[in-house]
Amino acid sequence: MGQNIQEMNKRFEEKKREELLQSVPEKFHKRVIEALDYEKEEDYDKVEQICQEMLKEQNDREMEPVKIILARIYPRLLRKDVNDSNQMYQKDLEAYYKFLDSIQMNSLMQEYLVETLVRLCELMENPWYRPLFKEFVEHIEKKGYLTEEMYQKTLASAYASMESYSYYGDSKISIIVKTALKAGYDRAYVIPEEKMDSTRITMEIDALTNDWYICQYYEGHEDEFAYIEKEYPHSYALIKELIDAVKKEKEKKTEETVDALMQYVAEGTEKEQLKSLLQNSYNGVKEQKERPQMVHGGKGTYHRTVEKIGRNDLCPCGSGKKYKQCCGKE
Repeated sequence: MGQNIQEMNKRFEEKKREELLQSVPEKFHKRVIEALDYEKEEDYDKVEQICQEMLKEQNDREMEPVKIILARIYPRLLRKDVNDSNQMYQKDLEAYYKFLDSIQMNSLMQEYLVETLVRLCELMENPWYRPLFKEFVEHIEKKGYLTEEMYQKTLASAYASMESYSYYGDSKISIIVKTALKAGYDRAYVIPEEKMDSTRITMEIDALTNDWYICQYYEGHEDEFAYIEKEYPHSYALIKELIDAVKKEKEKKTEETVDALMQYVAEGTEKEQLKSLLQNSYNGVKEQKERPQMVHGGKGTYHRTVEKIGRNDLCPCGSGKKYKQCCGKE
């Protein structure tokens, strides 16, 4: 059975390759095949070089498949630059920007650009890369490449993900609110993508529980939320509806939240029992020590061991400056 699946996949890849070749002028067939072979070997530098050379010779509608190859490999190339700290990131990013300016930003190209956002967002565990990712996101927003609503949502999630690295280290924000901000992120971007299983149910319970916490916490801490709205606007936007409801009618919002949680408790549990459990849990969370946990955009959280960069080492981004004078500048 496994062998049959491998054979089917192989035939599928061969068919896709044949269709691709039929779409480009015959004089480029050999180089397109070469580019696809290098892509399979994950040598994205070679793929980019070959595709750019072809586009210099001819750049019209017949070369659209070559542009799709480039759109497909750029997120992988940039991610490899960051992972390898090979000092090629800035050079490859500039080439990517030129490429984005040269193409028609249709739905397919927007999809590839979103993939780039997702792949690079996952790399913010590298402290030196965070300011560069911020520049990348701001550039994409300024250029207005992402016109479709679902893709603009990804852009907003990238901003919120960036902010999480700052607010989790911000002593002006309590652990109650930090937890609520993460819950807001999960509710907006993570829970809708989860299957209706135990994982999703757990996340929904956590989100509702954090709603209840904020109902209790907001009064007397208005300045803290005003501070968040100013300093972390994209993250605040994810809990704004909750805050507005608490401001308007705290008791009503509290009861609605308890009612929503009742569907998840054990049969026979009384509402007053649940309220007591929530109060005890709330008191415990307030006394917890900080355990920072950043949120990530994309389909999953990226973890890897990051080698520490010396302050006097060359910056991995490829600017040619020392790390302390570039991405590590305080």
